[in-house]
Amino acid sequence: MMGLGSARSLLIIGCLALAGGAWADGSHKTAASPRQRIVAVGTPADTLRVFASRHYHIHTTLTRSETIPFGLHMDAVFDQFQKRFARFQPPPRVAASPTPNPPHTAPSTEAASAPHRLGLMPLYLFRTQQQYLDFLAGHGISGQGTGGIFFVTHQLQGLATWTQGHPRSRTFRTLQHEGFHQFAWHYLGRQLPTWMNEGLAQYFEDAVLLPSGMELGLATPHRINRVRHALRNHHALPLRQLVRYSSREWADTVRHHPADSELLYAQAWSVVFFLIHGDDARYLKSFEVYLRLLAQGKDHDQAFRTAFGHAALRAIEDRWKTHALVQKPHPVNAAARGLEFLGTALLYKHQRGEVMPTGLAPLRRDLQDRGFKITRTLHGESQSLKADDPELYVYARPGGQRSDFLLLEPAGYNLPPRLAAPGLSPEPNLVWLAEPDGRLSFDIEFR
Repeated sequence: MMGLGSARSLLIIGCLALAGGAWADGSHKTAASPRQRIVAVGTPADTLRVFASRHYHIHTTLTRSETIPFGLHMDAVFDQFQKRFARFQPPPRVAASPTPNPPHTAPSTEAASAPHRLGLMPLYLFRTQQQYLDFLAGHGISGQGTGGIFFVTHQLQGLATWTQGHPRSRTFRTLQHEGFHQFAWHYLGRQLPTWMNEGLAQYFEDAVLLPSGMELGLATPHRINRVRHALRNHHALPLRQLVRYSSREWADTVRHHPADSELLYAQAWSVVFFLIHGDDARYLKSFEVYLRLLAQGKDHDQAFRTAFGHAALRAIEDRWKTHALVQKPHPVNAAARGLEFLGTALLYKHQRGEVMPTGLAPLRRDLQDRGFKITRTLHGESQSLKADDPELYVYARPGGQRSDFLLLEPAGYNLPPRLAAPGLSPEPNLVWLAEPDGRLSFDIEFR
């Protein structure tokens, strides 16, 4: 149920640096964009509607009203990328040598001669997974096993995903992840090592966009647990190996070694998170220098030694391990995980015409009696959420107090109950949405 393929990119090579101060504090916010209009600009021969937001050309099988929330969200995300990387101008338009194709791409998907810098960014937004797969296959790209993708071919490039069967918040996370890859490709260059590119994409994926700005540093339970398990069982990659992973090696691992792929993604995120936030942001300035040197064309070894020191890798590895073994998930993302599980369960019961529960305790008993679980894959990381996990029914308030999720009255006739996690900031709320085709779906809104 609720499967989501691993969202990964083809040919994602970039270089970037951070605008100082925007990363060290997870509560840092920059004003989000005001509401804008999404303007229809035409319908091409392939029958996709085309709408223009401030930063994107959105090619879609959705209606205009369905497209608006995604266009507004990605405009605000793009604004956040620009502000956090404000020190960098788009790279010069010079010819670049082609990058070898990862084995899961078509021969036509090698790098174009130079990144496209001007105009609106292409975003392909489909209603169904099959539409998404058919579109990619029509351009020589296999989308099997992906939940979203940033692709580059000689004829076409863009960011693509689909919406049906996902909470809107999960589609937003996919767009934030792949949107970072797209932004880096077009505006920041191509020298970013693969582990850093993927680590930063996951870091932005986890962010929550609020009217006041983007909330960063929201660590998620599944990545923390995956890395901790690897460290305790001596399966974690040495950092000297992780930082030298080429894009081809990464793609080979993703395709042929799924278990190792899960660890690659989780560990890349963990190290990036540590370099931004760990030890009271001790490494943040050096991290920025490192990225700036990469942007100037320095190779990894030279950039790393200059930024952190000649003997820094071993010291960083030791400090990172200590951090990762005791790291705690952010309460907001941990709560959102439980709400998504409960929302999936309530939707399942609603679709079967079952009576809705009047409290969280009877819902929990019912789900445990039937052995309810959901399985999903995010960026190479498989997750199974099972009804017998007590952590899916509670959340941690500031200060560590644990509370049951609050089951609220339905917002309308024949709707399941709503759920909330009061006391958190931002506060996640599970709400119900009626799709144009009459289907019911849910979303997790942050207030």
